[in-house]
Amino acid sequence: MTIRKGLFFAFAAIIVFVPVYVAVSSQNVLNNGKMYKFRPMAYDPFDLARGKFLRVNYDTGDIPTKFDFDEGETVYVSIGVDKEGYAFFEEAFKSPPKEKDYLKSTVNWSGMGNSLLRDFENAFEDEAFNIESLDTRSSINIEIPDNMNKFFINEDDALKAEKVFARERENIYVDVRILDGRAGMKDIYVFDQPILDYIHDKK
Repeated sequence: MTIRKGLFFAFAAIIVFVPVYVAVSSQNVLNNGKMYKFRPMAYDPFDLARGKFLRVNYDTGDIPTKFDFDEGETVYVSIGVDKEGYAFFEEAFKSPPKEKDYLKSTVNWSGMGNSLLRDFENAFEDEAFNIESLDTRSSINIEIPDNMNKFFINEDDALKAEKVFARERENIYVDVRILDGRAGMKDIYVFDQPILDYIHDKK
């Protein structure tokens, strides 16, 4: 076998292997990742030109951190759960946190946190405000991976799903699975019912 043929077969193997690896890795996250219930912030309307999916948005801004981050830098964000059982992005780190599940992502921007700004406002308005209680951490905004914000759906159901999002967003949560820093969207629920089942039951 010539070197040229060898390179050709190696390149062909890579082309075949990479999509298979990505698919298997994504399925592993969905099958074995821990479930978290995220409330969607909003969604981008279905667009045939972009493919058959809804893009779900999350609250990714004002994530506190004690580290300095540059735009485009890799970040590891711990996952917290509030009193109602809903997940949120808790704190940003330079390396994976050992005690909590986390999402590996990329920094969009960083700066002074909105919570710190609010605390400064309170300090000026309230004479009894304790300056030592100020949260002086900065904050970042992160990029959400496609596996976490793309919900594939056919054209007929997409338009119905948009109406459900507009009408029932307070009663919707996204089933996201987290495993070793990777995330995958399992389903979208409306009143604890998968959104496609909810849409079809309303016919």
